[in-house]
Amino acid sequence: MNERVMQFRVGVMVLATAIIAGILIVLFGDLPSLVQATYPVQMKFDNARGVAEGTPVLKNGILVGRVASVSLDELGGVNVVAAIDSYVPIYRDENPRIKTTLLGDAEISLVPGRIVPPRVRLGTDEVLAGGVSRDPFEVFSDLEPKLGMALDSLVDASATVSRLADNIDNIMVEDGRRVGEMIDKTEQALDGFSTAMTNVNDIMGDPQARANLKQSINALPSVLDDLRSTVSGIGATIESADRNLRNLEGVTKPLGDQGEAMVSRLTGTIGRLDDVLSQVAGFARALNESDGTLGRLVRDPGVYEDLSVAATNVKRLTQELRPIVNDVRVFTDKIARHPEQLGIRGALDRGPGVK
Repeated sequence: MNERVMQFRVGVMVLATAIIAGILIVLFGDLPSLVQATYPVQMKFDNARGVAEGTPVLKNGILVGRVASVSLDELGGVNVVAAIDSYVPIYRDENPRIKTTLLGDAEISLVPGRIVPPRVRLGTDEVLAGGVSRDPFEVFSDLEPKLGMALDSLVDASATVSRLADNIDNIMVEDGRRVGEMIDKTEQALDGFSTAMTNVNDIMGDPQARANLKQSINALPSVLDDLRSTVSGIGATIESADRNLRNLEGVTKPLGDQGEAMVSRLTGTIGRLDDVLSQVAGFARALNESDGTLGRLVRDPGVYEDLSVAATNVKRLTQELRPIVNDVRVFTDKIARHPEQLGIRGALDRGPGVK
């Protein structure tokens, strides 16, 4: 091979290696900051474990910058300044959080908060307050006591299961008769269940029974409607009874208010009734006595006959006196019309009588 060709090939190889190395440095090194314009974003953390210069800053899982500086605060916090690519906007509602991988590498993720449009971009002098996610090893160390308790509980459970197995073994070995009885009862229960299912199958296998059951199910809505109507009627009846009770209360309340006066009047009335009854009793005793007037009137037939004869005589006398009374009425009428007949001239010129 020609030496000149070999030198050319070696030069091409060296040049290609240099170009590839430059590309890798641009992609994974600090040179992108020289190519891409950035702006600073201030962050404050209580603890910045694993954060150093060059720590990546992610937003929605995409690399948007790197940490430029880390410094302690006078109040005990940590101030972190990140160089963010100029085309990436950072808003006030975003919350930076430090995450640590299992290998110990740290990264800062910008987590959006409660988004309320319009979103306001972060100012130059404004500081984002951040937090720190828990270290996986710290989480594991916190879980260690709980895992120990869980293991102890598992040991206790295994011991309990072992005792249960021993008890079951004792039952199966020492008391086989009881197990046989349990098996027999189980078989009887299964036979009863089989008989019940056979009966159900006989009932449901009858087309008429199925039709009746279907008809009953179809009539169930109307029955429920009737029941609802009945309940509504009962409610109306209860309301009417309530109104009647209120009306009755309106009647009985005045009676209750005037109860004392009414009782007083009723007591007086009862007293007067007692007097009347006493008088009636006296009248009844006098009537029952044979020597009294009323007693003789009731008990002596002769007195009754005398009274009857007297009444007859009075009736006859009244009939006989009626013409005389008529003549007197005519006489008085004539005298009222011609009073001069009572004088001397009347006596001389007296004519025939009225009759």
